[in-house]
Amino acid sequence: MNYIKAGIDKVKEVKTYWSKPSEGNYMPFKEIFAYSVGGFGAYSIFTMAQALLLSTTNVIIGNTIGIQPMHMYVMYLISVITNIPLTMVRANMVDNVKYKEGKYRPYLLRMGVPTVAISMLFVFTPYTRIDYIWRCVLIFIYNFGLQFFYNFFYDAYENLIHVLSPNSQERTNVTAIKSMIYSLSPTVTNFITPLIASKVADGNMYDLRVYRWLYPFIAVIGVGMLILVYARTEEKIVIAKTHPMKIKFTDALREVAKNKYFWIISLAGWLGFLETCTYVILQWLYNYAHLCTPEQYSFITLIRGTAYTWGMVLAPFAIKKWGKKKVLIVTNVFNIGFLALVYPLMGSIWTVLMCMYFNSIADSFILVLNPAIQADIRDYQHYKSGERIDGMFGAVAMIGSFVTMATSSVLPAVYEKYGIYSGNGYDNMYDVLYNTDILYRLVGVLVILSAVGAALNVVPYFFYDLTETKQKAIIKILKIRAMFEDYGNGVLTDEDMKSTMEFIRSSKEKVREDEIDIKSLKKSKAPKSEIKAAKAHNEEKEISTAVIEELERFTTNEAKLRLERAKEIIAKGIEGIISITADSVETAKALPAGTPEEKEIRKNAVADAKLGLRSCKAMAKFYPDGIKEFDEAEFDALCIKENELAEKKTAMLKEKAPKDEIKKISAEQAEVSKRINELNEEHQHFVQSTGVYHKAKKYIEQAENYAKFGELDSKYTKSLQG
Repeated sequence: MNYIKAGIDKVKEVKTYWSKPSEGNYMPFKEIFAYSVGGFGAYSIFTMAQALLLSTTNVIIGNTIGIQPMHMYVMYLISVITNIPLTMVRANMVDNVKYKEGKYRPYLLRMGVPTVAISMLFVFTPYTRIDYIWRCVLIFIYNFGLQFFYNFFYDAYENLIHVLSPNSQERTNVTAIKSMIYSLSPTVTNFITPLIASKVADGNMYDLRVYRWLYPFIAVIGVGMLILVYARTEEKIVIAKTHPMKIKFTDALREVAKNKYFWIISLAGWLGFLETCTYVILQWLYNYAHLCTPEQYSFITLIRGTAYTWGMVLAPFAIKKWGKKKVLIVTNVFNIGFLALVYPLMGSIWTVLMCMYFNSIADSFILVLNPAIQADIRDYQHYKSGERIDGMFGAVAMIGSFVTMATSSVLPAVYEKYGIYSGNGYDNMYDVLYNTDILYRLVGVLVILSAVGAALNVVPYFFYDLTETKQKAIIKILKIRAMFEDYGNGVLTDEDMKSTMEFIRSSKEKVREDEIDIKSLKKSKAPKSEIKAAKAHNEEKEISTAVIEELERFTTNEAKLRLERAKEIIAKGIEGIISITADSVETAKALPAGTPEEKEIRKNAVADAKLGLRSCKAMAKFYPDGIKEFDEAEFDALCIKENELAEKKTAMLKEKAPKDEIKKISAEQAEVSKRINELNEEHQHFVQSTGVYHKAKKYIEQAENYAKFGELDSKYTKSLQG
């Protein structure tokens, strides 16, 4: 009866909050539905494109098309290197290009449709009629396109959740729902693929005819569902209405490089590169050892696919109870154990399935954990830098590509050692695996490597300390900063003021209360409800303390000294930047650093001095005859015009307007785009040259806005009375 009642209550909740979010949340159920159901389409396209991306273990490129392992490795290296500038372009577009749809939504269709088109070309190319060298060239060209469009499309959908809600638990819950739905896509695909193979390719799943039957259906379903995501979601970023969404490329790069949590998560991925070695084992045991029939293998892939559902269902509850760090560590430890168990049990595909099933359960938690952690890391970045940076995370992560280039040579070397190389005496180099002695020896090595990779992967997580409480405090602080900035610019609404002032006042009351000793309560065997309430109280107190510290941020000695330096810079004007010398950096480095406060003062003084020196060098380079102000009005007007022209052209295409009129609009778009690019370059030069001045100006404005808290408090009191 309780389950029935809970189900009825959930239906009522969905009905009530279908078009509006519930209290404390930001996403109505219709938006959750669109993002989650649309994920099936997005991941259908992901599955298609990922199968075609160059890697050292790609079975379609290696087994089916016949590209030699070491040639694949060389092509992969070139592909990774060429992807670096493409990643920089994507990062700059996400963080600086303005679209009214937001940061990520515009790219769902702009990048998703080309990804589908390139994938179709890839599988329908008649490789058997093409010489080997031209096969390599074509595959490289296709991958060059996929590297840009697919990676951009993947980031757009995956990162969209970061900006749909600032509530970490809500993001986690929605990610879990999305994961359960999108996981059906690869599960269905993996179930259907061997059945298609048995009909059109005598059971050979690596035959291109299989993909020529499968991929057109994926393309239609995928694009259709992408439209749902695009049309029914809305981005929500906690930032002042008047805050410019533009940051210089090098500044964004520098800020992300300082984010310790980014490096912790990245390091975990780099160290765990061996963990995926076992992904091919079940396929190999079926395809080469013939341990089951095609129908049985379809059943096996279906069963294994269901394992991921467990982690997706349980992850939000586990995270809410124990936090992301503990869940990360525990699930990774289980991963090590289940992977190691495959070694003594690999004689039967069913025992291997059992081990891989439980490994997949443990592994599936990361499908919810990773997006949740990535979103928290970006909130932390926003808090530390004062800027909403998203795209640049992908650019900095390209450092990992060099690590991957080095580590990716491990598997080809292992494969080659066990006989998978061109000229091994077989028509297809992978046919050597039909020798079960070689197959089982290689599988055993892959299992050991995978277990070692899982063990290495878990180590960095012990240093992750961005707790759920810290993230909640960060969001409240960002709301406070947005309130003061909007108030200073005269655009603060009564609704935004009230919501922010409410938690500021409650924080002032909560911070006076004492912290409750949880350990003493547990020792005295207090009721669970009392312990739970005590934990909630301590969390609120911790958040309240952070809120009050933020309100008082300009009263510290460090802030006062920094304010003095900022006023000195402003007093000299923009022209005064050219007089900054390297001595200022040395002077800052010479400051005392004996106490935590002194270290903070010294760190900020050195950062300000270095920025001043960079600005001075840029001014000498770009404005040798004197600096001139950047025309923001022209740039903003052109951006508005660009969007208007794009909408007008879309409407004309739908209405099938005359080609001459469409060409005229296209020509005007090209002119506007050219001028925007020119202004973008000019703006970059101006920002580089005046960075220290504008940072000082911004700091002074922030201090002045925070000093107006009394005015805001009085205004809020009057709103309550009247």
